Amino acid sequence: MSMLDKRTAKLLEVILKLCGDDGAYKIIEIHDLVKGMLPRFKLDAEMLDQMMKFLLGMEMIDKKYSDESVYCIAILPKGRIYEEAKAEKRSVRTMTKGLALMIIFGSFIAAMLGAFLANILLYTID
Repeated sequence: MSMLDKRTAKLLEVILKLCGDDGAYKIIEIHDLVKGMLPRFKLDAEMLDQMMKFLLGMEMIDKKYSDESVYCIAILPKGRIYEEAKAEKRSVRTMTKGLALMIIFGSFIAAMLGAFLANILLYTID
């Protein structure tokens, strides 16, 4: 699966949010697409058109028509799979961090408990 740049990946995320999960074609205003993007991307109409053409070429979306103010598009299976894989990767990363913290915390508790029990044994033997 090819990687998208951050800007195009965010656009696909915005389109997916606006189109929903039913796979039907939706009419989306360009204004809504621009509004859904982060301000740091400084998206203009030409850049948006290039990213839409890229997503079309990658078969992540399908376009029925477009004009100066709207797109009529649907998310294709490749687009959904890309977003699902991205979400799964975030989930695994979060789970891995959580597991690492649990291991560190568990090791700390086990070490303290071991030292405590060693002290108890040391004083009971004497």
